[in-house]
Amino acid sequence: MLINNKELATQIRFGFMISVLIYLAILVLSFVFNWDEIHRFPLYWSILFFIALVFFFLKGYNYIFFSPDGSKIILRYMPLQPFLYGTYSIEIPKQEFIKYEIKTTNFGLRTSIILYQKTDRGLSKYRPISLAALHKSERRDMLEVLDRLAR
Repeated sequence: MLINNKELATQIRFGFMISVLIYLAILVLSFVFNWDEIHRFPLYWSILFFIALVFFFLKGYNYIFFSPDGSKIILRYMPLQPFLYGTYSIEIPKQEFIKYEIKTTNFGLRTSIILYQKTDRGLSKYRPISLAALHKSERRDMLEVLDRLAR
């Protein structure tokens, strides 16, 4: 079973860039054509945009590739927020995978998964990975597979 949300991640990133461009275009046009003498329109538009921006950052969208096939559990992810770049990968041999934990943070907006692995020094805990960009069916399938593999 393979989970790959590349198409949705591309749509999220593209939508974010387009919304920033539209915001800036409307803001510039409102000042150039002086649509409002008191500049209430740009103020309201900016408040609305920044509320949407805060919501976007609180969700913490990630591109996720999950594959439990083979001898390892592979989870690759990449943050979709601007200024957070990098591709991260977690590869856990199936016999060393112990458990996972689901955490809900940011007022219930972000659901994250934390994976645990058995090492020579004890239990190793990976950093939380946001599952906000996964569909509910993909999230359910991922958790079912991890339930079967957990000891």
